[in-house]
Amino acid sequence: MQRFKSILVVVDERTDNRAVVERAVTLAKRNQARLTVVNTVKELPSPAPAPDIPEPLVDIDIIDEWPPDADRSAAPEPPVAFREWLHPAQMPGAEPAVEIREHVIEEESQLLEEWVDLVRRSGVPVEGKVLCGPPFLEIIREVLRNEHDLVMTTAEGLGGVRERLFGSTTMHLMRKCPCPVWVMNPSQSQQHARILAAVDPAPFNEGQHAINIKIMDLATSLARRDQCELVVVHTWSFPAENSLRSGYVGLSDEVDKWVDDARVLHRRRLAELLQPYPIQELKAQVYMLKGEPGHWIPELASELGVGLIVMGTVSRSGVAGVLIGNTAEKILRQVDCSVLTVKPDGFVTPVRLDE
Repeated sequence: MQRFKSILVVVDERTDNRAVVERAVTLAKRNQARLTVVNTVKELPSPAPAPDIPEPLVDIDIIDEWPPDADRSAAPEPPVAFREWLHPAQMPGAEPAVEIREHVIEEESQLLEEWVDLVRRSGVPVEGKVLCGPPFLEIIREVLRNEHDLVMTTAEGLGGVRERLFGSTTMHLMRKCPCPVWVMNPSQSQQHARILAAVDPAPFNEGQHAINIKIMDLATSLARRDQCELVVVHTWSFPAENSLRSGYVGLSDEVDKWVDDARVLHRRRLAELLQPYPIQELKAQVYMLKGEPGHWIPELASELGVGLIVMGTVSRSGVAGVLIGNTAEKILRQVDCSVLTVKPDGFVTPVRLDE
């Protein structure tokens, strides 16, 4: 089955991109997909006319260096990303704004070509593009223009993995990109030992059922192709159980029965969801745990050595687009593995091409 037809890979010179590029090449070969490699540069503002600055009316002592006695004689020249803010009149021999922009794009194109050439040598059809503008907006617009069905990128950040794995651009993509977004931890190998599918076959929720099918389709397909174990996790709870037990005397037996009935119903829905998939063939571990997903999913991912979590985003009724819910964000803040997020049917991105 050709699951992906057009894969968009985002590279960034600040991170190690080799793992995500190699993984994208593998997926492209298996799916006979076309591959596009992009990097982004922020739009360079045009310099304003040289200001006519009058002398200050009051002589004010303004400190513009810290510490005051620092030696600035050997200070390096600011990079292009900062120089464009200066007016040409203040920069002897400086290039005009248009030439600066072209120079930056040319430098980024040369860096991008190294990755494009690596993909090309693998035999996969590839195209390279430099996108200019706010990164998440331009990536989503590229998806809309060329109908990419998967975005792959490396986790952002230079700090601790759990604190910085999912940076600003990544979270924007997970919230607003119309296709699945795969965020890879650059420190992980391409081969995963285990893939975790986080599902929620909630009774009487057909919309949630549709996204569960997407999650299981992707997770089982990847687990089969990578010959790795599959872990399926469903967490459940009984609404208001604690308040019912503590607030109403004599209801203990009734609450026990209601909770048992709910457990049976959740188990049945989980079994129905998994029925079409080769669970025995994949040697899958299936967990149905009572409690919060924000607790159990990160804990299991850590204890079982999960390399990739496949999970969904939560739609909010009446809002154009999908906002990641509190539960999903809580999970993302705690895990240090790669994550593949999918959108529910009917998702509409708030990003527009004509803006």
